Amino acid sequence: MSKKLIITESEKNNIKEQYNLNEIGFGDAIMTLLSKSLSKDEKKSDDTKSDDKEDSYLNDTSSGSVDSKWMKVTKKVIDKFEGGYWNGSTPKNNQTSKLGICSNHPDGSMGASTETMFGLDRYNGSIEKTSDGQEFFRIIDKQKKDLGMAQFCKKWKWNYKGGDLEDKLKSLAAKVMKHSYDRNAGNYFSPELKKRVESNDRLLMHFSYASWNGPGFFQKFAKSLNDAVKNGKSDKELLNQAIADRKNTRLIRQDKVAAVLTDPNLNLA
Repeated sequence: MSKKLIITESEKNNIKEQYNLNEIGFGDAIMTLLSKSLSKDEKKSDDTKSDDKEDSYLNDTSSGSVDSKWMKVTKKVIDKFEGGYWNGSTPKNNQTSKLGICSNHPDGSMGASTETMFGLDRYNGSIEKTSDGQEFFRIIDKQKKDLGMAQFCKKWKWNYKGGDLEDKLKSLAAKVMKHSYDRNAGNYFSPELKKRVESNDRLLMHFSYASWNGPGFFQKFAKSLNDAVKNGKSDKELLNQAIADRKNTRLIRQDKVAAVLTDPNLNLA
């Protein structure tokens, strides 16, 4: 059924005045203006569809168990978001350090921190409560004993990644954080969110990093996405919500995290 376009006399006069039209050409002019308007609306619609298509990869799922994917996802978290070694002088580190601190490491604002590698804070994070955490710092302590603290601190400078021990230490760090992830996921994920997170590498990366951020942030992020899942959101929408959730905190590296999570080339080895 065709629809009629109703224009009041006042509206008609305004249009005629604005576009300098006379009565004879008024009808044709109105049709031309409507045609242009419709074309613009159609273009906007096409642009929206194009945008949706361009980042459709954010909905991509991956097969395999979380255990089979955890290492590659979490090593990327370490590479992109976490630093290397630090063992500088702070009141707490001076008190807890077993073999000494490195005077050539900066103090900065590390006041409450203790010996740290790949974001694993030895004492604040209770890292050595797990066998993987014990082995992680045993390897570093062995370097201290073998080299002596003076030579160790010259080699293990601030942000040092471990040299030929780097990959072994990264693997152990990822295992340490898997314990944290499993505990937090068990406490805060709904069954549906757990399934969604563990079948999308980008969402899994978000919660892998949340395991470093701490259980409070993990719970906050999980609650938000639990609600989003209930509302039928796609993986892409969940990921955008995850990025927005981070921006509503004081956590660092927000823009960098967003860039990595939405990079078309995630490049997981």
